[in-house]
Amino acid sequence: MNKKSILFITHHNNDFDHFLPLICNYVQNKDFVVKILAFYSNDEILKNKLHQHICRENSIELESMAEVCHLKALNYFINNIYSYSLTSKESKKTKNIVEKINQAIIGFLKSPKNTILQYSKLMILRYHVICSIFMLNENKIKEYIKLNNIDLLIIDQRSVDKELISSNPFKGFIDSYLRKIDPMNLVLFRVTNVARKCGIPIFMMPHGPQPISQGNLDKRNKLRIENQKNPFRPDHLILCSSKEINSLHYMKGLKSTSCLGDPRFDIEWINYLESCALEAYESTISKPVGKIVLLYLMDIFTYDVENNLSFKQEMNKDILSLVNYFPELEIWVKHHPRDVYKISLDFIDINRRNNIKQFGNDTDTNILLAKADICLAASSTVLISPILQKKPVIFYSKWKNVLQNVTCIYDGMTFEASSKEQLIEMVELIKNSNYSIKDSFLQPFYKNVFSGECLYENMLEKYIVKIDEILEKPM
Repeated sequence: MNKKSILFITHHNNDFDHFLPLICNYVQNKDFVVKILAFYSNDEILKNKLHQHICRENSIELESMAEVCHLKALNYFINNIYSYSLTSKESKKTKNIVEKINQAIIGFLKSPKNTILQYSKLMILRYHVICSIFMLNENKIKEYIKLNNIDLLIIDQRSVDKELISSNPFKGFIDSYLRKIDPMNLVLFRVTNVARKCGIPIFMMPHGPQPISQGNLDKRNKLRIENQKNPFRPDHLILCSSKEINSLHYMKGLKSTSCLGDPRFDIEWINYLESCALEAYESTISKPVGKIVLLYLMDIFTYDVENNLSFKQEMNKDILSLVNYFPELEIWVKHHPRDVYKISLDFIDINRRNNIKQFGNDTDTNILLAKADICLAASSTVLISPILQKKPVIFYSKWKNVLQNVTCIYDGMTFEASSKEQLIEMVELIKNSNYSIKDSFLQPFYKNVFSGECLYENMLEKYIVKIDEILEKPM
């Protein structure tokens, strides 16, 4: 029997998470060949230690978009210089002339204050964007697809007007420059379009559950979707739950639309990620002795239809000021991957400011989840993992004071706080071990979020059955 070949198109390090359960499954299955095309480079996908660890452990290999483009040799050279400067460290003095030259290059790139390195990073990213628009043309994509005998293309959930998916590089560049289309979407859907012309089915996976019922809180994004005359539709659209069908009706699959949940939230996968995170980070991130760690999982919502940040900042202040009331509390702030910024701590007692730590994209959320005593979020779907593990969690729903007639997947939780005073009360209760999550909450929660028939239903298995069904049908 001929092996089936599945191509995953990945971009950004946090979106790689959506594919990993499926990738790990198919890499271990000898009846399948897994190809992973990384946009724009492998370094973009493998930013943190956990992803690197999982890829090593499962022998997962990625191909960079730059390896498929024209100018492959030049791209290979540029990527190696950049990757080398990021991963190498200055070593002790040596008499070896080659090592001396290496140290001199690294020292130059990393000084002063990484200015040159940051500038290089920006320039290389711009180069990758332009290179992908002009050099990843239809012929190159067809060549890659045929060379690897691709049978199924898997992408994540995204929307774009078909009119803007141009194979003409000059039109694509102008549309990107005028911000009619994100350059990543332009190139990703160019690959998808060519795959469709070659008769390859398109399988679109979800980013995760929709935490808030109100359509789209980002007015610009909502307007962009409404202005789409002819949105691209996959052959097979996968949603987390049946509740999402109404809001994503414009993306309905041409052949099927299925509600299969999200394999990232299978309890086996959650526990696997936690064990891998502990191995990957070892002692680099440790819980302070004698402290209670509260992990604040940030999101990208402003909870304001006018996109006003003031209310979000007020919520941040409520949460972080908890250290003023609990001297034994340390708060770890995990910023959303697409919105990393330094929060001012002027409102924190000067002697307690060291009790707040902030983490960006260089630290994977799973190691923080593994170490935390309490997890708190206003709407982040990452909170689902500790809920299913029955760990102490707090849902901060103060934003409902400004958003009317809105529901959230965390509604009904016992430990829900809608004010700063209630937050203090919840932390006090958890600190005194007065906490539990009952199956009577988890069962309807699971069904609501994942359309699951029973608690801890294996969602990965549902995806495998669906993919098998697609691959068995003649193209």
